[in-house]
Amino acid sequence: MCGRFGLYTDLAELVEILGVELPMPMEVYGPRWNIAPTTDVLTILDNGGAREGAMMRWGLIPTWAKPENAFKRPMFNARSETVSERPMFRNSFNRHRCLVPANGFFEWRREETGGKTPMWIYDVETPVVTFAAISSTWRGPDGIVKSCAILTTSPNSLMSPIHDRMPVILDREWADVWLDDAADKTVLMEALKPREWDSMQALEVDPAVGSTRNNGPHLIRPRPSLF
Repeated sequence: MCGRFGLYTDLAELVEILGVELPMPMEVYGPRWNIAPTTDVLTILDNGGAREGAMMRWGLIPTWAKPENAFKRPMFNARSETVSERPMFRNSFNRHRCLVPANGFFEWRREETGGKTPMWIYDVETPVVTFAAISSTWRGPDGIVKSCAILTTSPNSLMSPIHDRMPVILDREWADVWLDDAADKTVLMEALKPREWDSMQALEVDPAVGSTRNNGPHLIRPRPSLF
């Protein structure tokens, strides 16, 4: 799964790295080191061949959700293996694909003692990666809510000792395919397959990341050894 991630790169630098228009002030965008579901996250959409940024609620609400149930069980992840078939995600997969940029993500490694150790996973060569995601526009009694879910896949060799799922990370070529409205389903499913990332690294970090109230660069610093 992917339940926490960080995006703290300066807005101007992000525009240059991703080649995207971001029509939002810095105070709306962030930066944040501990992004959690149900909060607004930066997404990247295709707008006539140009990439454009938009803030969306992390936790997909399908267009047909009833108002009394819309916010009860936010689907912040979708399994890549079934995303094209499940009724909740199928329309978003076919028509509303997007990207979620991140500097890295957190996962909790289960220890033999029964405890869990928070890990910060990032790419040492690429400052900003992009997760495959889908979006939806829900019209409720109080207005429109745009929301998204991050796609997950089976783990690569780095992630398998940590967790049995990981976000789908797309390089620039696959990101272009994912945003292409004309892309064939077979090609899109190929984009979602798990891949090795030789430049990925996992660090043990501060348990304080477990609380969504905590934010700041200290959350991604290597945890000092206890020995």
